[in-house]
Amino acid sequence: MRIPSLALLLMLSAPTVALSGVLDIYGRSAGTDIEKIGRDVSELAALAEEHINNVGLGTAVRDFRQDPWIREANGLHLWGVTVSGTHWFDAGHPEFVGLQVNEMSDIEGRHWAKMAIDSATGDGPKRFEILFPHPRSGKAARGFHECFMLSDGQRSLCAGAYQDID
Repeated sequence: MRIPSLALLLMLSAPTVALSGVLDIYGRSAGTDIEKIGRDVSELAALAEEHINNVGLGTAVRDFRQDPWIREANGLHLWGVTVSGTHWFDAGHPEFVGLQVNEMSDIEGRHWAKMAIDSATGDGPKRFEILFPHPRSGKAARGFHECFMLSDGQRSLCAGAYQDID
């Protein structure tokens, strides 16, 4: 069977569009501008969801663990929790994968795993803010996160970032 050239072009260019978008986001610096951080988090979440839809979850998760997707936890990064509160994926903090985190809270006492699931399911704000110890400095830092539900209905995938700390 011969695939029409336009269809072939669309299949080959779809992952490139997501990768191009990721490179664009990572080429910008939001610094401490919380509005820019929120914008970048939303864009990264949309690109991650698009990439999953284009290449499938297994391939996308492998891709998320390498350039250009992978980033330190300080900057934009992808992570995820299950509805039962297990940390199932984290490109910024791979050491957290497998931990039960549903009782962990941010500095303000809000349970962030539940906030992630609520973001993913629409039961809470789509983009939520937490105050958390900065991954590198340990100082309090504001961060935005935005999540979506995977097709299994059990796992969320989130984009997140914190303000840069000098």
